[in-house]
Amino acid sequence: MVDISLNDVLINGANAATEVAESWDNTWKDVLGVSGSPGGVSLYGVLCWVGTLFAVGTLIFLIIELYKDLNEGKPAVLTSLIWPLLVAFLLANNGEWLAKSTLALRDIINQANSQVIAITMTGVKLDELYQEANGNIGLQVLISNTMRGCQSLTGEAQIQCMNQALNQAQLFVDTYTSIFGDKTWLNNIQGFLDDIGGAVTVGGVDMGVFGLLKPLWMPIVVSVLYWMQIAYQNLLEASMLVTALLGPVATGGSLLPYGVRSIFAWLTGFFSVGFARLCFNIIVGLASVVATSSEGGDPFWFALFAGLLAPILSFSLASGAGLTVWTSISGAVGKTVKTSIGFVS
Repeated sequence: MVDISLNDVLINGANAATEVAESWDNTWKDVLGVSGSPGGVSLYGVLCWVGTLFAVGTLIFLIIELYKDLNEGKPAVLTSLIWPLLVAFLLANNGEWLAKSTLALRDIINQANSQVIAITMTGVKLDELYQEANGNIGLQVLISNTMRGCQSLTGEAQIQCMNQALNQAQLFVDTYTSIFGDKTWLNNIQGFLDDIGGAVTVGGVDMGVFGLLKPLWMPIVVSVLYWMQIAYQNLLEASMLVTALLGPVATGGSLLPYGVRSIFAWLTGFFSVGFARLCFNIIVGLASVVATSSEGGDPFWFALFAGLLAPILSFSLASGAGLTVWTSISGAVGKTVKTSIGFVS
């Protein structure tokens, strides 16, 4: 039945971010060649070979610049000597250490996201609030569909139908109460059922009740929006993996003595995707606080928000504020390293 499957999907929705990351773990290790499984040349190994060609090509420009400085009587800059050694170290053995470093960066991003969704706000963890927001939607859909068949009936047949529907709805509420405990949104739904039950007992059904029924297409739309949310999280994971694959090329091209080091540009892109995931979890978590409060109104806006609007907003924030933050951090670190090296030399 569509409603039951929707119910299961929404109840387990809070674990989506963690499950998506875990489902990609083996793919990351296989693609980056650190899983230890036997095989031929990996895609990452081929890209390391391409990165090595880039390194050799850009090394020529580095040598020319170094020769020009020495010819003009300028002292050799220590960074000119360190970068070739660093690039050679990272690309050696099919980029083994570059791959391990990339996985370590991903672990840091995943850990930060896990800590964000586990933080407590208004006495409840954000991941629990996310579960409640989805549970609120699922329960209202279930109750709506149990009463829908009574709408076309009249008289005693309608009363009997409503009694059966109320009994079924009460089972749903009891099940959700056993899962979530005593919650405001559950108490509101329970009060709604009690009012209907009182009206049925005295021999009448308020037809206004049926005006609260959710449209037939609502479960389908909610399911689509939920899977759009999961698809977005998988898209972020795929984007980060593709960015990781470009690491060897960026590392090899970082020997070019002109402009910004390409490895810093690569790190900026890598962390920008991580910022997108972080922003998404924060946005959805905060929206869950509103969706589970008594002032949040109809919770179905949360499905649209989490499935469509939150991905757009998180991507915009990551490409704007997140990118600026990481650029500032990397710039500060770069200046510190250059100052330290200049002091040593």
